[in-house]
Amino acid sequence: MKNVVFAVMKKEIIRIFNDKKLLFAAVILPGILVFAAMTLTGRMSELMTGVDESHVYDVHVVNLPDSIAALFAPRELRINIIPATLADTQRIRQDIADQNTDILLVFPPDFEADIADFDPATATVPAPNIEMWSNTASASSAEARGIITALINAHHHSLTHRFTFNAPTDEVPDGNFDLATASDIMALLLGLMLPMMFIIFVFTGCQSLVPESVAGEKERGTLGTLLVTTASRKQMALGKTLGLAFFSLLSAVGSFIGLMFSMGQMMPGAGDLIGDASILEFFSFQDILLLFLISVSLSLLFVALLSVISTYAKSVKEANAVAMPLTIVVLIGAMGGGLAGGTDMLLFHLIPVFNSSLGITAIINSETSVLNIAVAIGSNFVFAMILTGIMAAMFNSEKIVFD
Repeated sequence: MKNVVFAVMKKEIIRIFNDKKLLFAAVILPGILVFAAMTLTGRMSELMTGVDESHVYDVHVVNLPDSIAALFAPRELRINIIPATLADTQRIRQDIADQNTDILLVFPPDFEADIADFDPATATVPAPNIEMWSNTASASSAEARGIITALINAHHHSLTHRFTFNAPTDEVPDGNFDLATASDIMALLLGLMLPMMFIIFVFTGCQSLVPESVAGEKERGTLGTLLVTTASRKQMALGKTLGLAFFSLLSAVGSFIGLMFSMGQMMPGAGDLIGDASILEFFSFQDILLLFLISVSLSLLFVALLSVISTYAKSVKEANAVAMPLTIVVLIGAMGGGLAGGTDMLLFHLIPVFNSSLGITAIINSETSVLNIAVAIGSNFVFAMILTGIMAAMFNSEKIVFD
């Protein structure tokens, strides 16, 4: 029995090592693609995510104590202290909600004297409380909040818990000093999730159809029969691309509609913002039209790309083996736009997949640039046509078609 198991195992190992295409696709290509995709994503993140390293955080402070001012003094923290009064707080909070400024800190009038007199062991009154108003939907406000929280918490422990930080008050009984609205949070969540899910739906729709239609026909020998007809290779390639893209698009549209109508169940509170009855409550007609055009361009792009892979592959199995690591690259590109939060740099809208993710994120965040999305859609169409041309050229090679 051991000899049989060993013989079968040896046979499979030799078969894979002798099949150079399968060996490259299954063993070498995934590592190369993941390395390239992650490196590219990291470089893009440095350019687009987070806050610019030269950004100075505007922090409005009421009754700033000298001890806290010393914490904020180092220039590398990039904190710009703006003195304020209690009369200014409503206006500043509105500016934070509108993402026009970063932080509001409110200290008790005699903060340093109060913490000097406060004894946690014997106190009968609440400890002095610091209020910090911020907006987590704003990158700069969220980052400033993290820096200030770390500084104040360190100071808090150094003083043996003689004050509280964002404790509930009569005005804010839940202790939530975050001024981000439900709509802001929902847009942030959708901006992270929807581009990735939308693009993956389109890709999986294409992946379920193309290998069987192209590599499957090649494996069965029917592709060669089609190519001996009077139709030109370009016509055959374009016809296959358009036909497969049509059904892939139908699959993507069905998935997208299901996603939108289930958003209320997937995210608590989403139903109030998106609506369980109609996606028009969240997206305008222009938004839906642009999303549809992005879907069309992505379907053509993915079908053309997978068709080239399937034409080169010897079998459906080999085509799927090469397409699997490609899924990782598509996933990273799909996540990139949501993580980056959108960018106006036209160059990034020329990069396939990533450009579509940026466009979808911009639509969700109501920052639609028709020019940028048009460039992204045009770029996808151009790459799809180039890949279709490559597929037509491969049809001209008897070695590839009949291999």
